[in-house]
Amino acid sequence: MPKTTEELRRRIVADINAGVPGAKLGSERDLAERYATSRSSLRQMLAALEEAGLVHRAIGRAGGIFISHAQVQRSLSDVIGVPAFLANQGYVAGTRVLSTKITAPDRVTQEALQLDARDFVVEIQRVRLADGSPISLELAQFPADAFPGLLEKQLGGSIYEILEEEYGLITSRADERIEAVNATPDEASLLAIKTGSALLLITRVAYDQNDAPCEFSRDLFRGDRTRLTVTAQGRGTGVQSPAASAMVALQS
Repeated sequence: MPKTTEELRRRIVADINAGVPGAKLGSERDLAERYATSRSSLRQMLAALEEAGLVHRAIGRAGGIFISHAQVQRSLSDVIGVPAFLANQGYVAGTRVLSTKITAPDRVTQEALQLDARDFVVEIQRVRLADGSPISLELAQFPADAFPGLLEKQLGGSIYEILEEEYGLITSRADERIEAVNATPDEASLLAIKTGSALLLITRVAYDQNDAPCEFSRDLFRGDRTRLTVTAQGRGTGVQSPAASAMVALQS
């Protein structure tokens, strides 16, 4: 019997990741026996997984628990790191740091971070994972003078948390541009997809509490696992700000 709720979740998620969308995991009785857990504990876990979009139920003689397309929601209206929004939805966030360096910025980066040709940037390239599956490839750049020693920190988690805890910086807002692109051979290899596959490129400039640009990044999300949804408020809703969210659908 699973010792903890987290262990039960991990076992079920592992079976979901090993299957294909639409496949039947089993009936509630079958699953309770398979995972050696009580029906009540199983129901609670299945309810959480259903809310997260990993499974769905069907009733009737052919009913049971079926694998869905797992969805990770990323709010475009909040400045939050990938580990935080993955953890908030029950996923185990992972990171592979590909490269780090201090380098001269190109023209686009200079303009985004308001630097001149004599300045340098800290550049960090990473692959982001959700429950072990690659979801994005990110390239982030920061003004080197503003963050001395950044490359000496542990870069497998949230850089925003490092900036706040180590440098006293709080991101106040971010401007993002979203566009469709095709994967290069190198990008495809890192994201485990075919060359030319569809990607969503999110280009972001983040600003600190003094409204100075502090980060310029380019995040590539797998097109076959990403769905963007936007909810905008009209004049009839008063003065509230528009809300937007990005849905990253993790498919087997």
